[in-house]
Amino acid sequence: MRDACGENVAGNPADLLQQGIAAARSGQKETARYLLTQAIERDENNVTAWMWLSGVVENLNDKEVCLENVLALDPNNQAAHKGLDWVRQQREAAIYTPPLISESQAQRKSVPLTPAAAILYGKAEPEPEPEPLPPPPVETFTRPRDHWGEPLSQTAQEVMHEFDNELLCPYCAAPTEENDKRCKTCSGRLWTHKRRRPEGSYWFWMLIGNIIINITGGAYLFIVWLTWLFGRLVMEGQIKTVAQFVGVYLGRSTLPSDVTSVILTKLPPVAFWAFVIGMAIQFVQAVLLYLRWRPFYWFMVGFAVLVAFVPLALLAVRPHWAMVAVLTFAATPILLLLRIEEDFMVDYERYWCAPDKGIHSHSQFYQRGREYAREKMWAVAVVHFRRAAAGAPTMLAYHLALVAAYMGLKRYERAEYALREAQRLAPDNPKVQELSNLIAAKTASATNT
Repeated sequence: MRDACGENVAGNPADLLQQGIAAARSGQKETARYLLTQAIERDENNVTAWMWLSGVVENLNDKEVCLENVLALDPNNQAAHKGLDWVRQQREAAIYTPPLISESQAQRKSVPLTPAAAILYGKAEPEPEPEPLPPPPVETFTRPRDHWGEPLSQTAQEVMHEFDNELLCPYCAAPTEENDKRCKTCSGRLWTHKRRRPEGSYWFWMLIGNIIINITGGAYLFIVWLTWLFGRLVMEGQIKTVAQFVGVYLGRSTLPSDVTSVILTKLPPVAFWAFVIGMAIQFVQAVLLYLRWRPFYWFMVGFAVLVAFVPLALLAVRPHWAMVAVLTFAATPILLLLRIEEDFMVDYERYWCAPDKGIHSHSQFYQRGREYAREKMWAVAVVHFRRAAAGAPTMLAYHLALVAAYMGLKRYERAEYALREAQRLAPDNPKVQELSNLIAAKTASATNT
C-alpha cells in the first residue's frame, strides 16, 4: 500500500497511526488524513486516531464527527471537550449554514460510530493523549478540493439549498402543499399511517385469547355432546361420515329416514344452527379484532352498552340485588373495551423531505437512505446520502449512492456534480467510470429529446 505521496504504508494500525501523527506534525494534512483514516478503518475504537484526525480534516462537520466519537469512547477527554466547544463557536459564527447537517446540537448525542465501539466501550486500555493541534478556521461548506480559493459557483449554491423546503415531494422533489394527499407531479403518496400500539396491549391479547378459548372450548364440548347423543349410531355404522351427519341439517337425503328422524329429534335444527352461527360469529369477531378494524371496535362498544342497558332499565323499574349483579357482569366488557381503545388508534404522518429524527451517525444516514431508495423515494434518499457523505467524506460508497439518487430524480447535472468527489477519491474505480458513462448517456438522451 502507498500513501498519497507514494511512500509505503504499513497495514498495522499502530504503524499507520504513528505515520499519520508524523505527517500531521509536519503539516502534510492530506497524507495525515489518509493514514489516520486507514488506521480507523482497521481499529474504529482508536481514540488517539480519532483525536488526531479531528485536527487535520477540512470542515467543521468532519471535526464534529471525529470529536463526538472521541467522547463516545473516552467521555472524560478534556481535549475533545475543548475542541467540540470550539467547533460549536465556529458554527455559530459561520457565514454559511452547513448544507448537509442542520439539526440542532441539542439533538445530537455522543455515541460510538459503530456497534463495535459500543461493545468495547470502557474496556479498551487508555491510550496516550496526542498533542492537540489547534483547529484552523475553515469554511463550513464543502467544495471540490481544487477550488478552495474560489467563490461558490451558482451550482454549488443551488445544491446547498435545493432541499431546504421540507414540503418537497419525497419521491420527485416537486413542490407540494402541506395537506396534499398525493404529489400532483408523480402521484406519490405523501402520507402514511401506523398504529399507536403496534404490538398490542396486554388486555388486547387477553381479549383475543379469551375468544379463542371460548371457540375451542365450545367446539370441544359440542363434539362431546354429539358423541353422547349419537355414539351408538356411529358404533353401529349407521353414521359413517361427518358429511352424512351435516347433510341432515342441509336438507339432503344422506341417511335413511329412520336415522334422520332420530337425529332431528335429539338435536333439532334450531339448536344445531344456533351453535354453528354462534361459533362463526365468535370466529369473525376474533379475526376483526386481530385486524383491529376500528368500525368493528365501536360496534362492539355499542353492542356492549346496549346489553348493559337492559339490566340497567330493569334495575330502575324494580330494584333488586340480582339485577345489580347482572349489571356488574354486563358492564365488565365495556370497561375492557375502553381500556384497549388505543390498540385501535391509528396516527397519520406526513412524509417530509427531511432527515429522519433519532439518527446521528453517517452509517445510519446511509442505511436509511438505502431504505428510501428501495421505495423510490429519491428526494429524501438524497437528503440522507448527503448527510452520510458529510459525516464520512472518504467513504466512496456514500458518494456513489448520492449520485445514483440524483439520477433517480433525473437530475443529471446534480449527479455529475456529486460524482466529482467520487472521481477525486477513486478515479480508476470501475463503478465511478460506469456512473460517469451512464450520466453522459442520459444527458445526451435528454438533450436529443
